[in-house]
Amino acid sequence: MVLWCVLVLAIPVWAGAGHEWCSRARPIAPLTADAFPIWTPPLLQDPTLTDVLHYDLTLEVRPSTQELIGSCVMTVKVKQPTLNAFRFRLRENFTITSLQLDGRPIPFTRESITTVRANFDRPYTLDEVFQLRVDYQGVPVSRGFGSIEFTTRSSGATIVWTLSEPWYAYTWWPAKDENTDKATLTFSIIVPDNMVVAANGVLQGVDTLPNNRLRYRYRHDYPITVYLVAFSATNYNTWTRTFSYHGNTMPVVFYIYPENDSASNRAAWELCIPMLGTFSDLFGVYPFINEKYGIYQFPFGGGMEHQTITGQGGFGESLTAHELAHQWWGDMVTCATWHDIWLNEGFATYSEALWQEFKPGSSGFPALKAAMQARRPSSVNGSVYRYDISSINTIFDSNFSYRKGAWVLHQLRWVLGDTRFFELLRQYRQQFEYSSATTEDFIAVAEQLYGGPMRWFFDPWVYGVGAPDYRWGWSSTRVNNRDYLLLSVRQVQPSSYGLYTMPIGIRATVGGNNQDLRIWNSAATQYYVLPVNGSVTAVQFDPDEWILKVGVAQESYQPGPPVIVETVPSPGTLTNAPTQFALYFQTDVQATATDFNLSGSTTGAVPFTFSYDSANRRALITPNTPLKPDLYTLRVRDTVRANDSGLSLDGEVFDELPTGDGVPGGEANLPFRLLAVNGDVDGNGCVEDADLLRVLFAFGSTGALPEDTNGDNQVDDVDLLTVLFHFGSGC
Repeated sequence: MVLWCVLVLAIPVWAGAGHEWCSRARPIAPLTADAFPIWTPPLLQDPTLTDVLHYDLTLEVRPSTQELIGSCVMTVKVKQPTLNAFRFRLRENFTITSLQLDGRPIPFTRESITTVRANFDRPYTLDEVFQLRVDYQGVPVSRGFGSIEFTTRSSGATIVWTLSEPWYAYTWWPAKDENTDKATLTFSIIVPDNMVVAANGVLQGVDTLPNNRLRYRYRHDYPITVYLVAFSATNYNTWTRTFSYHGNTMPVVFYIYPENDSASNRAAWELCIPMLGTFSDLFGVYPFINEKYGIYQFPFGGGMEHQTITGQGGFGESLTAHELAHQWWGDMVTCATWHDIWLNEGFATYSEALWQEFKPGSSGFPALKAAMQARRPSSVNGSVYRYDISSINTIFDSNFSYRKGAWVLHQLRWVLGDTRFFELLRQYRQQFEYSSATTEDFIAVAEQLYGGPMRWFFDPWVYGVGAPDYRWGWSSTRVNNRDYLLLSVRQVQPSSYGLYTMPIGIRATVGGNNQDLRIWNSAATQYYVLPVNGSVTAVQFDPDEWILKVGVAQESYQPGPPVIVETVPSPGTLTNAPTQFALYFQTDVQATATDFNLSGSTTGAVPFTFSYDSANRRALITPNTPLKPDLYTLRVRDTVRANDSGLSLDGEVFDELPTGDGVPGGEANLPFRLLAVNGDVDGNGCVEDADLLRVLFAFGSTGALPEDTNGDNQVDDVDLLTVLFHFGSGC
């Protein structure tokens, strides 16, 4: 749903008024559950007790008296051992003229202004299917955005239209209104013969009835949730186009006011046809390809994504893209609860930007970037997950459900990369199509694609409030003929927002060319030493603006902790015994021999001589005796400190140097594995019986052992042959 400009009173919806725009939460510290109490509307009953299979709705619309005369047959399957009653919603201004259970009249109890309990004449048991028929009539009372409206257009023509979101279907037809229970639909609408009716599904026929009436018969064989059932009736002009996609062909039907039927308006709406192709490429084929897509005009300040038939109040390109995208995200996969509305609206809002990126003739990423900047929320001081859904204003908040929700997806794309992000959308669709999903369901699919937990992302961005505010500075240095970019990054947003863990893009200008780098930022203050291809002349922070920020500003570089940028030899597997180890730091350090330790897994501690060259920022570790084949660890304690900042070593070793996680503290443990490639397993200079016996005794063992001469982590025939081939060498 999209609204252009609507002013709505924040009245609790279950008090009988109010409406606004088109699980579980685990917010990160310092947020607490008390700060975000969850409000949930009362259920009719446990929605899992029954499964509605089909609605057969017949509705006569009398514009002259604004009266509805209806009949709804619900086909329902029992999902519990015994069922003695069934609750549905229908507003009390309607008179229920008959209630029948499998053709038998039964009594009912009106439990509230919106809720009716059908009292069964016998118990129904597990997996039994019953049909409940409700005949009713009355003058409807519209709620929300206009759940059922009789309007006179400026041309003088009458239009009757519905818009039930989020839960106002009860103002015009009876149903079990739960997003988690979808059913198929047959829908007959009887109107005066000067009206044309747009509704869900495929038009089966139009029957001429007495008294200048027409009956439009629609059938929809895809599961649909109750709030997406809709019709609109007026003196429409109509036309049809065809959408073809990979062998599939589908009609696209348009309903427009005669006074607005122009070539330009037709062309604007027909943009939905290339949009159908683009979104099918991105999200998988249009989910209702066996039926139709349609757009009808109605007097609403925006649009509403009724399944297979969107209502639009205008002809804007982004509006058309938004509502069409809802056919995937909102209709095919529906938010299971209204707390999760961002799964509808955030997805559709991001799809507007995706259309700008991927539409024919687009500039691509620059168009995406511009579209997302145009969709920045004006406030971030609220959560994407809607804790309070007591009014439609809080559900359909444009800043949080729509724009910030779109930015969650945009940032998730940055984290995952395009391949995994679009695969995520496809897998999310596959797991929940024609059903409903919660935020936690979406997170579970994302974690499958990511390959690990993602609470670090979803907790602050979806369940928490706020956004980061960055301060950053840069410098550069050259060590041992290699260039490095030095960064300091601070998060200065209000403490109530917490800290954000995010990858951040850094663009360094080196020799007139751009070098793109990525850092992971998670602390209040963090420091980075990044290898670059030459002298740096300029730096950009998040240059492609993937991250939603409260603010960002450049400041003077703040010197950080020392890190080890290079060792000679490099950590890893060695075939020749080194006579010394050189360690280079990006800054001048205070270090003594007590800050270092060299030991082998089998040979134990190795005595060494230590020296430090301040000019070259180089520490030398020289073993006092030749090294034998073994797995060695060179340990550098975080008692090493930088002379300029006084901060302790940032020494954690990950995949490659430089060391560190950006935060002072943490020793470095550098592994060096010296192989006995010449068969001299004990390192005494002679390949002899002792070496052969060691290999034989270790035969079949696995791991980084001296007897593993080729470094494949297993002692086997190859190692035995190596010793035999070199036997007698050096003796």
